[in-house]
Amino acid sequence: MQSNNGKTASWEIYSNLKARSPIIARADGRGFKKILEGCKKPYDMDFARSMADASVRLFENSGLTPSLAFAFSDEISLIFLEAPFAGRIEKIDSVIASFLSGALSMALGRVVSMDCRVVSVCKAEIVEYLTDRQNETWRNHIFSYGFYMLLEDGLTNTQAMDQLRNMREFEIHELVFRKGVNLAKTPAWERRGVLVYRKGEELVQNWDLPLFKSEEGRILIDRLIIGN
Repeated sequence: MQSNNGKTASWEIYSNLKARSPIIARADGRGFKKILEGCKKPYDMDFARSMADASVRLFENSGLTPSLAFAFSDEISLIFLEAPFAGRIEKIDSVIASFLSGALSMALGRVVSMDCRVVSVCKAEIVEYLTDRQNETWRNHIFSYGFYMLLEDGLTNTQAMDQLRNMREFEIHELVFRKGVNLAKTPAWERRGVLVYRKGEELVQNWDLPLFKSEEGRILIDRLIIGN
């Protein structure tokens, strides 16, 4: 019986697409709106802990060796100084997405799925990338508090979204402040995300991060990445 492996391989035109090192693999939740319906709003510590724990499981059990993971909302960014699977993008995306989907499903007690994409950077751009994602964490933080406070005022989801789209960041911040919440005093993990990394033989979950754009933040990332 003649094998069709040769013909099949010829159809897999993306299988040898590769990325150079270092790389960042960013995984995002797929269809998490329904999954988060039962969570505390606007932030749920149990869900955030599940995301951080899924990152830890990847360090411990996947056979992959990221230098660090940065998580916020339903997103996890994994920094690799050496690209796994010789940089094969299909392999990286599929293995990371499937592993995190399984780990998070176990943590949450229900089936969830994540997608993944590869971001190609040079070593000097890693801090810039993490700063960008942390800035998105802050924007998400402001928007989330504003959204759920407008819902408490009786607006529908659509009405709240429309109102927020027409507001500038400081205006949302002021709206939330008038309702008794100082966003600068909320838990650091809500504003700045969670970092997972190795410290000696131990895995650390850092829930009290500095701003990556600050001197303290750059020193932290330099120690974990640039100095390696």
